[in-house]
Amino acid sequence: MSNRDASADPSALLGPPSNITVPLSISALYCTPTTHPDPKKAPIVQLLTHGLGFDKTYWNFGAPKTTYNYIAAATAAGYATFSYDRVGTGLSSVEDPYNVVQAPFELALLTHLTEGLKSGTLSHLIPKPAKIVHVGHSYGSQLSNALIATRPDLSNGVVLTGFSHNTTFEGLFEVSSGFHLASENQPARFGKRSSGYLTWGDKFANQYSFLKYPNFEPAVLEYAEAHKFPFTLGELVTFGKIPYAATAFTGPILMIDGDSDLIFCGADCKGILDGPYSVSPLLFAKASPLEFYLQPDTGHGMNLHGNATGWFGVVNSFLDKHV
Repeated sequence: MSNRDASADPSALLGPPSNITVPLSISALYCTPTTHPDPKKAPIVQLLTHGLGFDKTYWNFGAPKTTYNYIAAATAAGYATFSYDRVGTGLSSVEDPYNVVQAPFELALLTHLTEGLKSGTLSHLIPKPAKIVHVGHSYGSQLSNALIATRPDLSNGVVLTGFSHNTTFEGLFEVSSGFHLASENQPARFGKRSSGYLTWGDKFANQYSFLKYPNFEPAVLEYAEAHKFPFTLGELVTFGKIPYAATAFTGPILMIDGDSDLIFCGADCKGILDGPYSVSPLLFAKASPLEFYLQPDTGHGMNLHGNATGWFGVVNSFLDKHV
């Protein structure tokens, strides 16, 4: 998976495609705006999809009033948020890590959740929104990207964080993580998980892949390591099986990353996220607008850095202007 030619024949790792039907229990959190210009007006909802190694608490990391809480910033800016635990994380169903928890399956889930939100039928507790904006982190950004590639009609705007279309450096994450079986790494939490559920080895691997030294508190790293969630082998080998070319999407897109993201930029995003060799403008040819932003002194786990409120403000200002 980390070889230079690993993407040459991904089918060697996969069997033929198949249709599956799986009953799921999905844990989600809907938060209403704490400020809103018109309380009778339907809110704009940010649909938040987290990345590998986290559950939905990535979006309100730590505590309600910490500076790491993206949901608090979004609701204070007048947006509702809908965050959910992807399959196999948090309080959602734990499913087969080989044949079920794969990127195409999780894209189908995101599509289903979006359809339910858009129609107002997802829950009687959630009002029909005025608009839906998809916000992702890392793998969650890949899924959000794939959603507008397959169903551009479902989204009014997209914010892709902790992500670029350059996959050159993903092998650094795979090799440095020294993958452990989740059942052996944290047996008290994941002792019943099968061998297809993986995690990185320890907090040092966590820091290497996710954090920019010294712009984080040691307690944040300890908390993140203690509360991490496993990912599946099925996810790791199916990233390339979902589409990224969203040439029919005409809404606004903001791509935002830490300037020191290891996984998608090799720890130096300058010129990679938005440089002359970036393919993002081609994949998002009709997006209006397509903008880029690099958050200084920040690694891949963007919410976990001391200056996270800076990029929170950038996102909400972008949405205020363009959605």
